[in-house]
Amino acid sequence: MAGRRASLCLLPPLAVLAGLALAPLMAQEPPSNAVEALQARLERGEAALTYDESGHGYLRSLLAALKVPEESQVLPFTRSSFLANLIGPERPRAIYFSDDVAVGVAQGGREVEIVANDRSGGPAFYTFATARRDTPRFQPEVARCTFCHNRTSPAASLWIMANIPAHANGEPLRGRPGTDPSFDMTDHTTPFENRWGGWYVTGATGAMRHRGNVTLAPGAKDLPTDQGLNVTDLSGRFDLKQVPQPTSDVVALMTLEHQVGFINRAAALNAEYSDARADELAAYMTFAGEAALPGPVTGNSGFAARFAAAGPRDSQGRSLRDHDLKTRLFSYPLSYMLYSAAFDSLAPDAKARVWRRLHDILRATEAGREAIAIAAATKPDVPDYWKTP
Repeated sequence: MAGRRASLCLLPPLAVLAGLALAPLMAQEPPSNAVEALQARLERGEAALTYDESGHGYLRSLLAALKVPEESQVLPFTRSSFLANLIGPERPRAIYFSDDVAVGVAQGGREVEIVANDRSGGPAFYTFATARRDTPRFQPEVARCTFCHNRTSPAASLWIMANIPAHANGEPLRGRPGTDPSFDMTDHTTPFENRWGGWYVTGATGAMRHRGNVTLAPGAKDLPTDQGLNVTDLSGRFDLKQVPQPTSDVVALMTLEHQVGFINRAAALNAEYSDARADELAAYMTFAGEAALPGPVTGNSGFAARFAAAGPRDSQGRSLRDHDLKTRLFSYPLSYMLYSAAFDSLAPDAKARVWRRLHDILRATEAGREAIAIAAATKPDVPDYWKTP
């Protein structure tokens, strides 16, 4: 289905999900993303969603059906999106993600928000009603946040993951998102002291300074970077029964930031090809400019183990999904998003350029050559020249 390129907002909440998405499924057209594939399975009776009466409704069943791990849960609390009045430090939004799908839930909201990387070359957006019903169905979203996301880039609508400090009531420092196009976007190149304003952050973060877990003091214009560190227990900040997991794992946060940075660059490249954009994507995929960890970090949700187990692995047991977490995010200098629908959807000329630039960059170092070998053994459509020792 063409023309469904849209944008995901991961403003401290998974803010506004909007875009062009699920047109009525047509028998002659295969599903274009993971959500369409699930909808088709539901309609054929090959899958079912279970409603949990204990408090989370369809959420756990939906995550399982979309193969999105609960351990990926991260918790933003800055008020944004059309559900802003439901969000705050005492009622954080929950975000869950896999390589190609993200799910956002606001407590008390009537809709679950979902984005999926689409083979059209950009993300597609959906909502899913939280009320129990006989025939659950995903609803396409068209215009609820395109104004906001289109303003962030002249080339393409983007996912947005940003550092946005919040007041104690959850209101963002700069007013509601959409009023200022200069979002404080974050990815793996952002210094840690400039990350996670408006997010809960859990795990052992050692010497890392960041802006998570705190709100603005009265009259303050910025958040401290030394007051929300090494938080492993969110008890007392909000009712932990609101969410399936009691964590907002720092490793999940860093992984999601890297992923969003990749998706945005890939979408921009698809929207407007240039050699420079292709080269920028290749540089990002090889972790150019990555902020070095100041010391070891450890998550506390089990996310890292669940993420690594998703593979694939070569004959030596190596995977691009292996985290390092001592001095850098991953063990090998090549992004696992190589396996994603966002990478596969790159236009042929763009993909050919990216493959070549990746190879040129990686073959210069021993770690890079290991990454080439892993990709050659695990990515079916890798170019032939990647398979030459």
